[in-house]
This record gives sequence, C-alpha cells and structure tokens, in this order.
Amino acid sequence: MNKISLNELSRKIDKPWFPIDVAVFNNSVIRMTKVEGEFVWHKHDNSDEVFMVYHGELTLQTKERNFDLKKGECIVVPKGVLHRPKTYSSATVLLFELKETKQYGD
Repeated sequence: MNKISLNELSRKIDKPWFPIDVAVFNNSVIRMTKVEGEFVWHKHDNSDEVFMVYHGELTLQTKERNFDLKKGECIVVPKGVLHRPKTYSSATVLLFELKETKQYGD
C-alpha cells in the first residue's frame, strides 16, 4: 500500500487529454487528466465511466443534454451513451473505469 497525493499528481500533468493512472484495483482504474476545450464524441459499449471534477469545471455533453459539473461533483456515464467532456478553461478530472477502457471509445 502506498499513500497517493492527488495534488502532487495533478501538478505533474502538463498536457491535456493524456490521462495518468492514479490507482489500479480489481479490474478497475482511477485515472487523472487535464481537460481543455472539447474532446471527441465517443462511447464505451461494455462499461460505465465515472467523471469526477477534481479542479475547475467540466461540461459533460450527451446528445440529449449537457451536465455542468463543479469541483467535487461527479457523474456516471452509462455504457453505450455517446458523450464528450468539454471545458471553457482548464479542469482536472478523475476517471473511474475498467482498466481496458479505451480513451477514444469502442
């Protein structure tokens, strides 16, 4: 077991959209990434995904609506839902997903 400092990890991320693994457990992983601008529309056919805002604000877009998230808020994106994260400035986000989840979807 090791203690993990999210503050230290967030300072090490220098490029947006390049997630780093924070912790691996069972068949899941917590990833941290910087988010700037818009990501591509994508979906994950076989697993849910959780977005938790660690710093800043994030809009999680689906085809049906937008979800505005602030620091400390999270959302579960069910498997098969087309989505994309978007920011108007910069945010740091924690992703909770299966290890084999592909960043750009299935």
